[in-house]
Amino acid sequence: MRIYVALLLGLAAATAAMATPWFTQDPRTLPEDKWRIEEHVLFSEVDSALVDGDKVPLPAGKFSSLTAHTRIRYGVEDNLTVFLDVPWVRKRWTAPSGDVTTADGLGDMLLLAKGKYYDNKAERSRRAWAVSLKTHTGDARGLAAPLAQGSGTTDFSLIHLWEKGVGNTTWYGSLGYTITGDRPDLDRDPGDVTMFNLAAEHKLNPNWNFVWELNGRYEGNTEDASGLVATTGATTVSFSPGFQYNRPKPGGKLLTLEAGVQVPVIKHGDAQAIQDYLLYVGGYTIF
Repeated sequence: MRIYVALLLGLAAATAAMATPWFTQDPRTLPEDKWRIEEHVLFSEVDSALVDGDKVPLPAGKFSSLTAHTRIRYGVEDNLTVFLDVPWVRKRWTAPSGDVTTADGLGDMLLLAKGKYYDNKAERSRRAWAVSLKTHTGDARGLAAPLAQGSGTTDFSLIHLWEKGVGNTTWYGSLGYTITGDRPDLDRDPGDVTMFNLAAEHKLNPNWNFVWELNGRYEGNTEDASGLVATTGATTVSFSPGFQYNRPKPGGKLLTLEAGVQVPVIKHGDAQAIQDYLLYVGGYTIF
């Protein structure tokens, strides 16, 4: 059984003036030689599958996932930022019998480069491209799926990002495509993924922002030697509201704390697991 928990993490790279959404990727890049250190903690629970768009109980019981993401970003130049994401994953599986099993370890690390190609400060508009490589460093082979720390695939993504400011609100959007690697251990080819996101960040006062996001994910059908695999391939759209606290510091430095929740609101197709919700807390500093 394959478990998918859609974690569209915000790959933010803020300037000293503002923060950015956490699930929708943004087109901002760090100034040259600037660093950004982040810590993000996410918790989710899954006890349902998706069958023809309807949720049904998982026959394997219930599982939860707690992930701590440490991210290090660096401004190679003003219009180019690179970063490394290192997740530590702890899984908990409650079997139908009531037995509880846990496992933890390194998850799938992510390498990303983001290049900004348009920045009109007068119009408060930016655009950028991003490419990423997700490794399969997380342990997935020989484990029950609810306990796997990784997906078992190496994935490549290409993403387009845009931003537009209107009054006290900044709008963000992103559209990306992920080429998902094969699972030779299972003799399967998971479907590729299309990601589509829209976010609005509204400034309540100089320190507080309200953020809401719509995070969409379309995953194609898995294939094996006999063709398409049943109960695979799904479209989900999640609503993600939250708040940010920003504290600018001298010298272009910034401290941001944030918290939110992500809840699936549109579900279509078939998936062997679908998250009930995702809780998020995190923060970062730029120096």
